[in-house]
Amino acid sequence: MKTTLKYYLILLSIPLIAIAFMAQSGGATSGGATGSPGDVAGAPSGASGDCLMCHANSGNYNTGLEIIITPTPTNGYALGQTYAITVNQTSTGASEHGFQITAENSVASKAGTFAVTDAVHTQVQSFNHYVTHTKAGDDEISWSFNWTAPLTDNGIITFYAATIAGNPNGTGTTTTNSQMATATYLIGGVLGINQSKLLGFSMFPNPSNGQVTLQLPTDTNQAKVSVFDYLGKLLMQKSVSSLNNTIDVSNLNSGIYFVRIETDTKVGTKKLILR
Repeated sequence: MKTTLKYYLILLSIPLIAIAFMAQSGGATSGGATGSPGDVAGAPSGASGDCLMCHANSGNYNTGLEIIITPTPTNGYALGQTYAITVNQTSTGASEHGFQITAENSVASKAGTFAVTDAVHTQVQSFNHYVTHTKAGDDEISWSFNWTAPLTDNGIITFYAATIAGNPNGTGTTTTNSQMATATYLIGGVLGINQSKLLGFSMFPNPSNGQVTLQLPTDTNQAKVSVFDYLGKLLMQKSVSSLNNTIDVSNLNSGIYFVRIETDTKVGTKKLILR
């Protein structure tokens, strides 16, 4: 009995030591706190999968954030291309800030890889699938880094970012006087390396109330039109054979969608906003 109790106490002490180390280390989370579908699915039972796993959302700092990607991937991403990303946070009265960002495809798998351009204030995590602040980066409200698109088509990719603003008045791993903000940035399906394969088309009105006109190039004979939601789920698909076509999406809820048109040799994607 004494031997069994001794081993039990040793095993029990391991998570307590880990918690004590986390409390002293400061700085960023270890990953999986953006609130993305993948992070929520991978969180412990009942946990939120975002900053609120360690921070109370009780502060009032008018916290907000934006994600800027350069060059702007208006029509989708190019395979293997590196993009510069900046996360800007706004707040009033907070003395410390932090962020984390990840990118996922429509099945919540991580997409592409991140790389730091400012190792003092940012760091990568979990095989370069996340970027977050360092301890020195707590004083910043803007963080810049790079993201390289995957080498294979991942469909629509969504960036999920979460920021936290607060004052360091918590105990252990919890900050009580803080406020979280989240944002997403969606980019359409792959452009491919060869830009000559990009299909240019017009889509109007955009924003729309449900009836959308698609105007195709004059050399288009047959095309497939697909409508996806912001997570990449296919909602509608039809074949068209004329240069001017109207699609009815009035059955869809207000929000952001993607319209993709494919021919035998070209593909193009545009963002559609439904009111």
